[in-house]
Amino acid sequence: MAEKIQSIPEARLLLASLRSVGYNEETAIADIIDNCISAQAHEIKIQFDWEKKRIVILDDGIGMSEKNLIENMRIGSSDPSKIRDEGDLGRFGMGMKTAAFSLGKKLTVITKFGAKVSNASWDLDQIPTIGWNLIIRDENEIAEFSSQIGEQGTIVVIENLDRVIDIDDEKKAKNKFYRIAAKTEKHLALTFHRFIEEDGLVLKLNNNPIKAWNPFVLENGATQELPEESVFSDDGCVKMVIQPYVLPHKTKFASDDEYKAAGGPKDWNYHQGIYVYRNRRLIICGTWFDYIKKEPAYNLARIKIDITSASDEEWKIDIKKSAASLPSDVKELVEREIDLCTETSARVYNSRGNYSKSNVSAPNLDYVWEQRKKNGRYSFHINRKHALLNNIKKQLGDRGKETLSAYLSLVENFAPFMQSGVADSMQRGKAVSEPDKSSLEYQLQIRELTDMIQIFLSQGFEKEEIKSTLLGMANYRHLREDIIRLVEEAQ
Repeated sequence: MAEKIQSIPEARLLLASLRSVGYNEETAIADIIDNCISAQAHEIKIQFDWEKKRIVILDDGIGMSEKNLIENMRIGSSDPSKIRDEGDLGRFGMGMKTAAFSLGKKLTVITKFGAKVSNASWDLDQIPTIGWNLIIRDENEIAEFSSQIGEQGTIVVIENLDRVIDIDDEKKAKNKFYRIAAKTEKHLALTFHRFIEEDGLVLKLNNNPIKAWNPFVLENGATQELPEESVFSDDGCVKMVIQPYVLPHKTKFASDDEYKAAGGPKDWNYHQGIYVYRNRRLIICGTWFDYIKKEPAYNLARIKIDITSASDEEWKIDIKKSAASLPSDVKELVEREIDLCTETSARVYNSRGNYSKSNVSAPNLDYVWEQRKKNGRYSFHINRKHALLNNIKKQLGDRGKETLSAYLSLVENFAPFMQSGVADSMQRGKAVSEPDKSSLEYQLQIRELTDMIQIFLSQGFEKEEIKSTLLGMANYRHLREDIIRLVEEAQ
């Protein structure tokens, strides 16, 4: 019979190893803030306190009971294979502890739930003598912090900042300390920008509000929003949404300062690429996943990918939530979107743009047509998000909007350059391939055709004329059999 011998990790050595998992200061603090957001905090304050040599993070979230606090202070308090709630930004149940230890040797958490204040601490200097035992402090020892909590909330205090402060040169150490604070502010402005913009989350660093930095420059009307793609799991749930953007040419910005701000804290070249969001929290910033190299012409290409925590295993999300790998089942789609986005970026980047002081407020007035490329084939579409078109739609009812959409499809497909062979000449010899009937694109096109058929019938057109018209539409030539079937089945 096999013998079993218990082998308990040596606390001091294990915790020392956890200090070196690869956090930098700003990613460590972001990981701690994940816990605040998961606790439904509306306001989070980060304090870099040089005088007391500590970093303090205070939130107004729901707080924890003493039992929950003790559980959450345990190393590895969550099962990474367990499906998390949409608002839960955690991963392994180690983030807060390992993040804090990467900054300093002492972690104290004070929390208020109901009327009860609880606290617990890890002190790495005491681990050799007390082992795997948390320290619970007297009320008077934590009074400074507990008094700062309102009806509910949590405070994380990180002290003995040996990884941040060099005690041998105080002047250099102080400068470094506040440089880290400045870097942290920029990092949080990007990492949590969607929570700030969409949920009204208030983040403050040393009492200064952090303003969200959105990498997709949506406030500029000349930003191109390319077609969105969704990927579904076997049970029909959306598991990934990919949305490419092409940012405006330099001439479309009102000032040099505005253009520089859009480039991002680390310049345009660094910030081109894919941005992966897990439950709306940024985990990957500006990468092409080794598919292409960064080039100046691609500076305007930025792609947003949304995933949920249910995809953690597929994407190989690491403990720091700052690294991931592209799953093989979406690789082809993502690379196709990269091609589309970078080609469009290169055209805009190399163009001279159309700009004058008189059109600063409406730099996209001439952006009427979009050229798209999918599977090597080009098509041309009216910009359905043009400001003038949006104003027309606002004046119409639902039926009017449907009729307008059908008419715009006719304009797109029977525009002179579509009928003259210009589009066909750009296809580079690509044969018309069989449509993938399981794809979202196919389903959307079938829906568009069905809607158009109903609109045309309601306007009194005969089926034969409708069929002939649809078969002549360049953007639907690959759906010939579907068009014939849909027209015949229409009532």
